[in-house]
Amino acid sequence: MSHGSPMVGFSRTSDHSPTSLARWSILNQPLPARETIKTVHIYDFDNTLFMTPLPNSKIWTSPTLGFLQQIECLANGGWWHDSRFLAATGKGLEIEEGRAWEGWWNEKIVSLVELSAKQKNALTILLTGRSVKGYSGLIQRMIGSKNLDFEVVALKPEAGPNSEHLRSTILFKCMFLEDVLNTYTDVEEIRVYEDRVKHVKSFEDFFVQYNASSLARNPGRKPPVAEVIQVAEAAKCLDPTTELLVMQKVIFDHNTTLEQRLGSNFTPLQIKKTVFYTGYLLTPSTTSHLLKTLPIPNDNGLKLLGNSILITTRPASPQILSKVGGLGNKVDWDVIGWGQWENKVWAAIVKPANPDVAIYTETNQPMIVLALRGRDTRPMDAHRIKNWQALPSGQSLRITTVVGEKLLLRIEENSPEGE
Repeated sequence: MSHGSPMVGFSRTSDHSPTSLARWSILNQPLPARETIKTVHIYDFDNTLFMTPLPNSKIWTSPTLGFLQQIECLANGGWWHDSRFLAATGKGLEIEEGRAWEGWWNEKIVSLVELSAKQKNALTILLTGRSVKGYSGLIQRMIGSKNLDFEVVALKPEAGPNSEHLRSTILFKCMFLEDVLNTYTDVEEIRVYEDRVKHVKSFEDFFVQYNASSLARNPGRKPPVAEVIQVAEAAKCLDPTTELLVMQKVIFDHNTTLEQRLGSNFTPLQIKKTVFYTGYLLTPSTTSHLLKTLPIPNDNGLKLLGNSILITTRPASPQILSKVGGLGNKVDWDVIGWGQWENKVWAAIVKPANPDVAIYTETNQPMIVLALRGRDTRPMDAHRIKNWQALPSGQSLRITTVVGEKLLLRIEENSPEGE
């Protein structure tokens, strides 16, 4: 395996009793006697049992998405190590606990957990790389609200029960699995439910190693049949406003902590914006209606757009903003025609519904680029369209837009020239 040391035999404990195994669990309850357990069912939490929100790619730039996944990026840990992100799921902990986080569970896996809990000879385990220190209380409240019954809830401790250093989540999980199998020696089958492809592969390798070493030690004993079931990740996101509010608090705390630790030797982090363009922006439902109404080919090779009328390809100057009524100004438009160029770009031309309203675009003809085909086709190629078709007689199409910026946010050190 690629983890530097074999997974099997890493757990050095010689005491394999249910009492010893219970030390891994945050539940503080005795485990069933060894001879009563014939099957073990292990469920991962994030994106397996629960649809954990991921950082929103419609809010953050790619480098920031990567930055947030790392534990060392922020003083309190990143997205997976600061419990405020998980606690902000849905309408937030206080409201969601009362409604058992409805709509956020993978109900197929919930049903399997419920079946496992009813099975007399099964040991039902929740196993997650979330830290004991950061998440014990929150995860207990979450599974409690859903009435899920586990015998063991194992979160990643700072160190193993015998002070082992746990370099990674997969090392912790395999070490725990080994303790389970060494404790419940009459087990005939073990099932693990997991969403991460890398972890699925690591578990499969672990079981091959475990069974080989187990056969070497006890040639007569039949090793358990192990099955690792890959669960399709069902990702969701937080409400964008909530995500920003939590992130601002997290960054404020990060800056405060570092300032206390380092004094004036530190550069604070800040949320900054990268503006791609300023335009009259359409809502997603308006875009969807437009793309359904106008004759665009229905094929997978197209990149669908239809989300704005371009004002300028950068942040707008105060002069331009004053011409368009400022950010947030609403403007209605009538679609007066559509066209395409070489089967590569499709667009609609528009005019203000109120001829007296002041508008500004950097091109002579305001237009909405609807779709592109091909890697080299750019939205500006819409200006090559010469033959515009009128809408069918009797058909009118009015849309509402809001002056706004198409932007993504980034988190970086606060340098004065960065903005």
